[in-house]
Amino acid sequence: MKKISYFFIVFVLIVGCAKGQNKENLNTLRDSLDKMVLEGTLRNDTTMLERALKLSDFLLSIDTTNIGKRHCYRHRSMIFSSLGHMDEAIANAEQAVLTLQANNPLRLIFLSEKYLREQNKDSAAYYIEKTIAVCDSSLNDEYNEDMAINKIKAIYLRDGEKKAKIYLSELLRTHPSPLLKLFDEDWDEWVRMNNEELKLMNIKILR
Repeated sequence: MKKISYFFIVFVLIVGCAKGQNKENLNTLRDSLDKMVLEGTLRNDTTMLERALKLSDFLLSIDTTNIGKRHCYRHRSMIFSSLGHMDEAIANAEQAVLTLQANNPLRLIFLSEKYLREQNKDSAAYYIEKTIAVCDSSLNDEYNEDMAINKIKAIYLRDGEKKAKIYLSELLRTHPSPLLKLFDEDWDEWVRMNNEELKLMNIKILR
């Protein structure tokens, strides 16, 4: 009975969105996708994850906003990763990132890592330098910790952990914020996690 009620609710929501009803229905579908992916991942429930994948297909067909597409592609990446399909997981993660604005540092760092993975050093260098330039431009206007941390990651990808740590130390002298102090305290763990990520993705830093 619960399954019948569940599918009836989903059917009504889908029909409502297809007819162009208000955004509340679309948000409800997004929430449903969130819950299905979370439950499917926690329970290792492949059936639930496959249903979530179908729901994401439908959402992509009706939600053309960048926010909506990013939401779907991010969840699809999680689904494929949980199902052990890493190529599809990476492809969907890339689609999610590409919905960000062209000068968004997260997009630029992702592209830097993508080209490092593909051993295209020229393209990787271009996106790393662009990341640093975007962060510097923002930091020149007003200090922003997100931009500072993104610059640290870009320096790490270009020059390695020692030069990235030097930049963090410089930041701490001028902006001794609690977040940066915590970052400094956890530096070894941050480096370890990033090194493991690069090893997993078969990425070597630029220099």
